[in-house]
Amino acid sequence: MNFPFKAVLFDMDGTLTDSTQFHDAAWDAFALAHLGEGLAPGDPRLVPGRTIDIVREILGRHVEGDEAQRLHDDKELRFHDFARGKMQLIDGCVEYMAWLKAQRIPLALVTNAPRINIDFMLPELGLAETFDVALGAEDVQHGKPAPDPFLEACRRLGVAPADALIHEDSSLGIRAGVAAGSPVAAILSGLDEDAALSYGARWAVSDYTAWMLRIEAGLG
Repeated sequence: MNFPFKAVLFDMDGTLTDSTQFHDAAWDAFALAHLGEGLAPGDPRLVPGRTIDIVREILGRHVEGDEAQRLHDDKELRFHDFARGKMQLIDGCVEYMAWLKAQRIPLALVTNAPRINIDFMLPELGLAETFDVALGAEDVQHGKPAPDPFLEACRRLGVAPADALIHEDSSLGIRAGVAAGSPVAAILSGLDEDAALSYGARWAVSDYTAWMLRIEAGLG
């Protein structure tokens, strides 16, 4: 199979595993604990982004320093409790990564999630030793949709962004990948195909089994 990329960069939530239900449950429990009421499905305060930004949106005030860290970790530990032992990899992910490893193609994890979640999720998913580089929220000043996380991952891997394939599932991630100058193959765990392509994804597939078929077909 012809694979024209020198590295593959993966987002985490929604791209390796569909963890939305566990994050939603954690945010609901967080709001109940700190505001006395939970969150309705689709609450607009659950905007994509970094955990602390959503904490501030939910609380309706700015938090900094030790208080911000405590509230940040409170939410994520609730997520861990809901997700532990229940997350499943996106179909075909294991086979795809094994194939990439056999081709000696370096892999990077590039997520807006904090290190506390990377350190929890990768072992839970059986991917603790998979990635050559793993970047989280603490590793760059500006997270997605800025291109900085992907540019930094490419710098660490020693590849040009144009030679790095990015797998993403969200509008923020796709836009960040496009801004970095990399081709994006979207995983449709949260967006439909038209939306993913409208944000700039070059390809959009349901899972990695479908993506491997695209590779076999010459990425058409």
